[in-house]
Amino acid sequence: MKRMVEFESEDCTVVGNLFIPDTFEEGETLPALVSAGPMTGVKEQVVGLYAERMAEKGFITLAFDHRHFGESEGWPRQHEDPAKKVEDLKNAVSFLATIIEVNPHNIGAFGVSMGGGYALQLAAFDRRVKAVAIIAAGLNIGDSLAGMLGKDGFVTFLRNLNASRQEHYESGDVQYIPAVATGNKPAAMTGDEPFEYYGTSRAWSPYWINRYTTESVENLMAYNAVPFAHHVAPTPLLIIHGKNDRYCLPKYAQEVYDQAGEPREILWLDAPNHIDLYDVDTYVGPAIDHMTAHFRKYLEV
Repeated sequence: MKRMVEFESEDCTVVGNLFIPDTFEEGETLPALVSAGPMTGVKEQVVGLYAERMAEKGFITLAFDHRHFGESEGWPRQHEDPAKKVEDLKNAVSFLATIIEVNPHNIGAFGVSMGGGYALQLAAFDRRVKAVAIIAAGLNIGDSLAGMLGKDGFVTFLRNLNASRQEHYESGDVQYIPAVATGNKPAAMTGDEPFEYYGTSRAWSPYWINRYTTESVENLMAYNAVPFAHHVAPTPLLIIHGKNDRYCLPKYAQEVYDQAGEPREILWLDAPNHIDLYDVDTYVGPAIDHMTAHFRKYLEV
């Protein structure tokens, strides 16, 4: 069962879909999960798929549009602010705790891609979160891109982003870049792999728009979730990552595992790329199974 919900996050109304297990019986309370998804993503895409699957496993699960995206409020549109996204997650936990079907002392969190970094940060400092799972997590974005571009290329890349910020300041016009594009065309997520998901029917949603503020990209260059890892314990942590991920590098998932305290677990999948953990059941299926075991172990089911 899916129900549209709204909650307040600072000065924005946030819109989400609440997935309730079909086995739910009136008068009972169930464990709940809040979810976070990839950069540019909306609730009908990756988090919607994972949320629906986790509801089938017996968890009330919330997938929502962060402020600036989808059906939620916030200006400018299609703008990524990591601090605000984490704030939205905190408010999502608060909202879940008020729902009559939810046990307010029995809430977990999971995130996919950039949402994995945000979920890790949430769990590190919000003790209402009783267990967390991160899948194909975006953890150290600036260093990842610097490794791809080299020092000189990375400096040039930043200068171009800084110039866009200056243009925004002087003209008042928000500067945008396509979220995805084919080939080597400029985009927030470069290359054909992201386009194969977002640029095709695989990710169709009436609320997803193929653009992203250039300041979003600049913001992500400074985002590094790895230092949050050692704060997560004693909250149980599950890490699921693809061995061949070229966008969210496996070495940072390993660093998070190495720095996290117990209880912790890491699962490596043989996914050929990053986005197959978005919607390909060969890899999503095992991820869901391990998440189910993780949350059943540490949440009262």
